[in-house]
Amino acid sequence: MQPTDYFLNNFVAHKLSLLTECGARELTINASWISAFVLTRAFTAPLPQKNRAYAFNFVRRAEGAFSAYRQARTALIEYLETPRNVVSPYFRALLNFEVCIAQCCQGYELLATASGEKTPQWKKKSDKSELGRLYKLYVDSKHMDEMIDGGKLPMEATAAIWITNIGLESNRARVKFDELFEVLRHMGELADQLSTLTPRTAAKPAS
Repeated sequence: MQPTDYFLNNFVAHKLSLLTECGARELTINASWISAFVLTRAFTAPLPQKNRAYAFNFVRRAEGAFSAYRQARTALIEYLETPRNVVSPYFRALLNFEVCIAQCCQGYELLATASGEKTPQWKKKSDKSELGRLYKLYVDSKHMDEMIDGGKLPMEATAAIWITNIGLESNRARVKFDELFEVLRHMGELADQLSTLTPRTAAKPAS
């Protein structure tokens, strides 16, 4: 027997019965910056140790975000192509989207700290930029214990964030897949710059 919409929404994942397509675009960028960064900074354009540590860990998180996004998209497509009673691929997709979000936010935290910015605008509760909303999803996913204990989940939800046809949601924020894609694209541009001889300083993603 296949599960009903009610069963999916109340015992598996919030709004799961409405998930019918993969809105996450394919990433075709070749995310292989770490090797280039190591070779460039070791032999051609060395950086001071502290700057190198900030830059290297941003690049590492950029690669991690790209890898997690790809795995999430693959698992989401697998879920949509299997019978409704096979739900593990959905949670693999959710896990990897959570990892992707975490790597994005941690990467931009590194850049903010490196620039001396103690509280970047996107970390403020009032910020509604794509990065600000992504950060709220990150916090909600990270502090699942507080979300449950404080009754901050929808009554039928099993996780702090969930997947929809067009993006990712929590009780506090929504981020479209196209917006997440743009954050990743921007991270990729920065990683490219940091892995070359003459890196440029780039602005944060547009609001």
